[in-house]
Formats: sequence, structure tokens, C-alpha cells
Amino acid sequence: MQVKGNATDLATGTTGFVGDAAVWVFNTGSAQVVTVRNAADDADVGTIYVGAGAGIVIHMNAGEGLRGASTLKGTAITNAGY
Repeated sequence: MQVKGNATDLATGTTGFVGDAAVWVFNTGSAQVVTVRNAADDADVGTIYVGAGAGIVIHMNAGEGLRGASTLKGTAITNAGY
């Protein structure tokens, strides 16, 4: 994985990482929900639970973004084939 930026707090009311194809999300607190938002930012695509002290790579379609608690940190990465 190639890192494309610095770790950034997610936010519950603001959609982040729009335009990034893949994001490494790490949880520094208790279990939290990451919400994937659609390209128009007017609806949720789905949710992903991230356990305490756990991380996950989230791949997104063009224009989608992420929301979540500030204990969730995200870093844009290159889109890796799985």
C-alpha cells in the first residue's frame, strides 16, 4: 500500500476522502461505525463497524466519501487489487 497523505480524523457531519479510491481507517477508541456516503452526499451507501484498536481498508467508487467518529483516523492510500 502506498500512503497518499496524513492521517485525518473522520467526522460525523462532514464527508471526507471524497475523490480517494481507497482509505486505511484505524479506530483509536471503542468500536465505531464508518458510514460510506454516495457521490451526491445525500444518502448513505452503507456502514462498516471497526472494532477497538482495529483497522480496515475501504475501497470506494468515484465520488463516494466517509463519515465517522473522530476516534476513527483515515489515510488515503493507493487502490490495491484484492
